[in-house]
Amino acid sequence: MRKSNYLKPLIILVISGICTSSFAQTLDEIVAKHITTMGGADKLSKLKSIKISAEMEVMNMQIPVTTTIVQQRGFRSETTVQGSTIIQVIDNDKGWVINPMAGQLKATPLPEDVVKSLSAETDLTGLYNYKEKGQTLTLDGEEDMAGAKVFKVTVNLKNGAKRTNYISKDTYYILKTVAKVNVNGQEVESKNTQSDFRQIDGITYPFTSEVETSAMPGATMAMKIKTLEINPKIDESIFAMPKE
Repeated sequence: MRKSNYLKPLIILVISGICTSSFAQTLDEIVAKHITTMGGADKLSKLKSIKISAEMEVMNMQIPVTTTIVQQRGFRSETTVQGSTIIQVIDNDKGWVINPMAGQLKATPLPEDVVKSLSAETDLTGLYNYKEKGQTLTLDGEEDMAGAKVFKVTVNLKNGAKRTNYISKDTYYILKTVAKVNVNGQEVESKNTQSDFRQIDGITYPFTSEVETSAMPGATMAMKIKTLEINPKIDESIFAMPKE
């Protein structure tokens, strides 16, 4: 009788543990479902370039932005503000900028820490193949985000930066990212909330995003994609810093 009384709570605990583990999802399962919903390994493995034409709203101004990226190679953005075009480029492990609004009419090299912080922007495939990219992931629990249940998955990037992804438990889209990078000796945090997910050539992409950064307290940049090209042919000379 005593043995029976002793075993009963033990059996309940074991059964409870089995039930809990059967419903809990591992980090690998979450990442796998996210990869599938973003287009799958076959599509993402063939994603080599992208070109985006978008409109950014900042302080009641509509600002056109064109972004061209070649996977793990280069990033170029052109932003036109009040008739002046700001060009910012990452070219492998280097970078440069032309910013007429700051009096920079010629290409100027970007500081090393800025290049380091922007280098992740050349990665088009996110969590796909993260181990091969030299990244590590941690599952930091679950949260409620404006009524949506999300997993918190933190990525430790190869450049030393951290990026926390809030992945929907329903759709497995990344609804928000919070990134922390070190620029000029100061930690800068940016939050990117994503929505309006659409599929282009089999790859899912958020067409609307709102960005907040500690570098511009109180300001929100709302970005809406107008056109998005998958695997366009890119002349990679656009990443080279002009000699004059």
